[in-house]
Amino acid sequence: MQKLGKYLLIQIILLAGIWLFTNSVSAETVYVKRSGTKLQATSSAKSKVLKKLGQGTALEVASKKGKFYEVTEPGGKKGWVFKFKLTSKKPSGGGSGLSSVVGERKVADSGSASGSSIRGLSPVSEEHAKKKGISQSDINAVKQMESVQISSSAVDQFLSGRKLGEYAE
Repeated sequence: MQKLGKYLLIQIILLAGIWLFTNSVSAETVYVKRSGTKLQATSSAKSKVLKKLGQGTALEVASKKGKFYEVTEPGGKKGWVFKFKLTSKKPSGGGSGLSSVVGERKVADSGSASGSSIRGLSPVSEEHAKKKGISQSDINAVKQMESVQISSSAVDQFLSGRKLGEYAE
């Protein structure tokens, strides 16, 4: 009987050790994709913003609830972040404009028409457009459209008003 008690105690200690080890090793680190990402008080896009996080900020995931991750930031502050604003790989550059909605696009620097259409009018594309009879006023209109910058608050208002992204129900 005494052997059974020792055996049971050893099993309990081993199981507790394994549980502690797996919980400490399984902490997931994620990174903020874009500066201005909101650390929120609850798992809702409409909750109080505790802090705006910078691009590349490392966060430790505590739990996941729907479309939100409960995280701890380097300063120790805990909160919730919309999961699509996070990545498992540390981002390397800064984005602007619509990249917060559609994500970053990497395109090889070539003179191809398809690559140029993604980047906008390169000198090669502009020359091609002229050869095809596209008017200078249309080329200028495209350049003007490309120069438009959309603020993060305008994007946020658009998403909220249409119940998209983190505001989707």
